Amino acid sequence: MSRFRPNIVINNTSKPFDEDNWKAIQFGKGPNSVILHIAKGCPRCKQSCTDQLTGERGEEPLDTLSEFRALGMSDADVYFAQNAVLNGDAQSYEGVIKVGDPVTILTRGDPVWDKETVQAE
Repeated sequence: MSRFRPNIVINNTSKPFDEDNWKAIQFGKGPNSVILHIAKGCPRCKQSCTDQLTGERGEEPLDTLSEFRALGMSDADVYFAQNAVLNGDAQSYEGVIKVGDPVTILTRGDPVWDKETVQAE
């Protein structure tokens, strides 16, 4: 997972790549909960092919992911994970995401891949 440099990892989803169809998610409950809106799929670059401990580069995991996650204009446009934005005004936001917070899928919809403009490098 370190090769993808995620900010947040959500375990125990209902099926693999379930996040592709999420539109809004909530972390925690009550007044300090945090809502994120899913903006679009995340195209992966060759950085994910670099071992974070040794610096060695290879073709994996993009080769394997390209077999079923090449969703852009070419086979090089491999998508894994989602980009999200905070709901509301970030400067006045008081919510906190904590390890172990419950995650609630608020809305679902069709995925957005930016097929017209995204080009992985």
